Amino acid sequence: MSTGSYEEQVHSLLCSNREGLTIEEVSRLLHITRTTAARYLESLFHAGRAERRSLGPAKIYRASFRVSSSEILAVLDEGVLIISHDGTITDVNPAFCEMLFTSCDTLKGRSIRYSPLAAIFSEEIQKVLLEPPLQAIEGILHLSGQMREKFLRYRIFAIQLVGDERGSVMILQDQTEIQSSKEQAKSLASEYEHQISLIHSDLTNNLEKAKSTVREVSSRERAIRDLLQNVRAVILKVNSAGKVVFCNHYASEIVHLHDGEQDHPALLHTLFPHLDEQGIVITDKIDLVRNGISDFSSWDSSLIIENQISSQIYSWNLIRLRKGKNGASMILAGFDITDLITRERQVVQSQKRMEWILDHLPDPTFAVDKNKLIILWNKQLENMAGLQSEETIGKSIDLFVPAIYGYSRPVLADLIFNRYDPSINAFFKNIVQEGEALTAETIAYRQDGSKRIYWVKVTPYYTETGELSGAIQSLRDITSFRENEAKIRDEEELLRGIAEHVLDDIMVINRAGMILYANPSLGRLIGTSPENLIGVHISEAQEIRKIFPTCDRFKSVFLSGIPLHELFTITHDGVEMLMDAMFIPEKDNAGLISAILIVLRNVTSLRDEIYSLQHRITGFIES
Repeated sequence: MSTGSYEEQVHSLLCSNREGLTIEEVSRLLHITRTTAARYLESLFHAGRAERRSLGPAKIYRASFRVSSSEILAVLDEGVLIISHDGTITDVNPAFCEMLFTSCDTLKGRSIRYSPLAAIFSEEIQKVLLEPPLQAIEGILHLSGQMREKFLRYRIFAIQLVGDERGSVMILQDQTEIQSSKEQAKSLASEYEHQISLIHSDLTNNLEKAKSTVREVSSRERAIRDLLQNVRAVILKVNSAGKVVFCNHYASEIVHLHDGEQDHPALLHTLFPHLDEQGIVITDKIDLVRNGISDFSSWDSSLIIENQISSQIYSWNLIRLRKGKNGASMILAGFDITDLITRERQVVQSQKRMEWILDHLPDPTFAVDKNKLIILWNKQLENMAGLQSEETIGKSIDLFVPAIYGYSRPVLADLIFNRYDPSINAFFKNIVQEGEALTAETIAYRQDGSKRIYWVKVTPYYTETGELSGAIQSLRDITSFRENEAKIRDEEELLRGIAEHVLDDIMVINRAGMILYANPSLGRLIGTSPENLIGVHISEAQEIRKIFPTCDRFKSVFLSGIPLHELFTITHDGVEMLMDAMFIPEKDNAGLISAILIVLRNVTSLRDEIYSLQHRITGFIES
């Protein structure tokens, strides 16, 4: 039997006896001499395949189950190169070969100086590998090739090889991504420095604009203070304790106060004694505003001077200066509306209350299906025609036309179902088509024989499949407007000549809330012809309501006589716009405020520029 066969038998015998065997036991079990058994056991021991320990005079051998260094190196992510003292490559793992684009077979057993590594490693690295120092040496190996650029961090140190032989080890780590990240970081830092420079420049420019705006605002505040002092209205400022701390010149003349006596503790009691009913009313309203229960109130009150009620009638307005905070200061303003109230009361009693009600009520309206059967008859139409909705729903509209117009005739809704019938057109004039809707004017007669002029609007509605389903018609009495149209025309022409070609959006309304003028720019903003707005009440013009949902701004200017400047946002066709609005009161020959000029300007681009700057600053800070 060959030597290798006996050695394998000895090793197999040791593997089956994990506790170990002596030389005598191996000799007996394999039927070989003791000398032969000792020789094979020593050979396995020096080869690392067996372990040896002494037990008294005897030696016990057992199989070694160690993992070879080659198996460990093969699973490491780091590249490992082992070189003997004479420069021969004794071992190298796959990770090392992959990093240097070579193979293990071309490196193992070759001298470092005559291997492919000689073209990669510098003379200095090769020298360190052949003569490793006591302390480990580290550095960066830069590889630049057609495939890819690499940065490998190496570490070289001395080791003790088998048989007390001295050698060296080189360990490589791929740091290409780390190095690339550093380069990107440097590039980003340079870019950020450039952005900071641009932002600093923008901030400097905007700071100058802000300073200019502050100066402009200060100038406007001074102008407003001067206006308050000289306006023909009673202006009082009341502090949180209910004491008057300011009154303008006009108020001083009314209550006979001299300069330096504006801070008068009993001024409110002088104007509104608690013994008088109006004095109690205004005291209660001031308390409501002071306690945060109400932000705004307005009423007519007789002005009391020296316990004598004068013939003047004032409209009083309370405005809290800091809304949402209890105990805030307020402005109490009184406006002489004696002539206006006298004229209004001669025309119709309680007209002011009716205006407030009409602001919040829609027009008389009915709706019919495609067969002209009534499906809607609202409350306002009930009042107008004297018929309850229960009497009309489900019946033909033709049965109730006399209750609306005073005689049997077509309604404008008939044109929706028969657009080309000339007999229908004969009952209307000024027919205008606005998209699918039609507007026109027509004559109606009351039971007393008086004639009325109605502005009528009808809009078709459709099914989900696009088929005509019916129509909705509204009516508005514009008799008074047509009678006053001639008087208004001169004023309208003057306004038109001024505002027809400006880019700002301009509108004029009178004290009754009727729109006297709207320029083409405003029409383009709201998507309708300006002529369609003339003569319409501001609260009933749906296009204008998109910009001004309430009439509070207009009433405030009419009551105070003070120009109003505001910034607010509107949404048009899904786009939000920032509007700069000026409300400028216009006075007639008697000094009363008869109209308001409203000028709108779109300043969205300025706001977007500021938002863009803020976004850039925030993005930089977060990064």
